[in-house]
Amino acid sequence: MKAYVFDTHIFVWYVGGRRVARAAARAFREIDRGVSRAWIPAVVPVELALLRERARCEVGIAELEVTLDRNPELRILPLDLAQAREFALLPRALDPFDRMMLAAARSMRCPLLTADRVLRAAKLVETIWD
Repeated sequence: MKAYVFDTHIFVWYVGGRRVARAAARAFREIDRGVSRAWIPAVVPVELALLRERARCEVGIAELEVTLDRNPELRILPLDLAQAREFALLPRALDPFDRMMLAAARSMRCPLLTADRVLRAAKLVETIWD
């Protein structure tokens, strides 16, 4: 089964039904139809909680749980040693949350769904957006 890794803002946009770029929208449809899977790195709920504390995001842990219950193809990716190893190999200049997303995608050998221009330009993992 085809699989993707969601970064935090992609998950927020997925939950909110926000319009996204064509390739990202295609991935969303595949996941909703059950023909693809989306891995949500364990750091996403942490980042959601931090963003919600700062009133920068309306999506939090409760919305994450509801979304996971609604779609069995959305799965939490627990943090493991393979991701830690990949994290250590990535440039230190990157934001730690971004490094965690990249490490998750690299360890799963899946493309990262992201609109983040820095991550897409870094070419450290296959990204899906446009």
